[in-house]
Amino acid sequence: MELIYSCLFFIFGIIIGSFLNVCIYRIPREESIVITGSHCPHCGHFLKPYDNIPLISYLFLGGKCRHCKKPISLRYPLVELITGLLFVANYLQLGLTFHLLLNLILTCTLIIITFIDIDTLIINDRFHVIISALAIMKLVTSPDLLQSSLIGAFIISIPFLLIAGLTGGLGGGDVKLMAVAGLYLGWQNVLVSFFIASITGGLYAIYLILFKKQGRKAEMPFGPFLCLGILIASLYATELINWYMGLM
Repeated sequence: MELIYSCLFFIFGIIIGSFLNVCIYRIPREESIVITGSHCPHCGHFLKPYDNIPLISYLFLGGKCRHCKKPISLRYPLVELITGLLFVANYLQLGLTFHLLLNLILTCTLIIITFIDIDTLIINDRFHVIISALAIMKLVTSPDLLQSSLIGAFIISIPFLLIAGLTGGLGGGDVKLMAVAGLYLGWQNVLVSFFIASITGGLYAIYLILFKKQGRKAEMPFGPFLCLGILIASLYATELINWYMGLM
């Protein structure tokens, strides 16, 4: 039965991933995500339903628009695949619970934030509002987490705010993201997310300096690494904390 549910969540995930692609492309351009149909970003040709099947259409068309033959970005099937796999991971870790629903919405929000931040270096406030709403709904069902959530909202965001004010090395969107993430995750889990983001972001920065010949002051979006840390912590923070304590 678990295999069947996993397959269903994967299919549901890639369908949602197709919609996330629309959000990622249109939100920074302030275009409607519901009124205008899916179209080729090169020629503007509206896609037929059979050209808009997640993953399958990309493979069938050879990664090119049927109308203008220009290449379709690999990002589109990649977002669909990532979303499908993460939906399965959420189901396997959280089961069929209300928390699963909240975490699926969180997952979708973090995916959108990640790719928009890569493109624009901006995290829109609407996403902070969404995560705040998820945190409030989580607290309504688990009021015993209130103290941890309140501490979590400040334990990383306040140091981030000081760093942003003193050095300009962080954007306001990153500060707000960690505030609402802490409210959702609680203080222990948001610390886990911060450590994951710091390690992965640091390794990527070293890679850029060594192999891309970029200077230390080159702009690099930190939001994607924060989103990665938040996502992992939302699913596996307890296991990671127990593993770390076992090493001690």
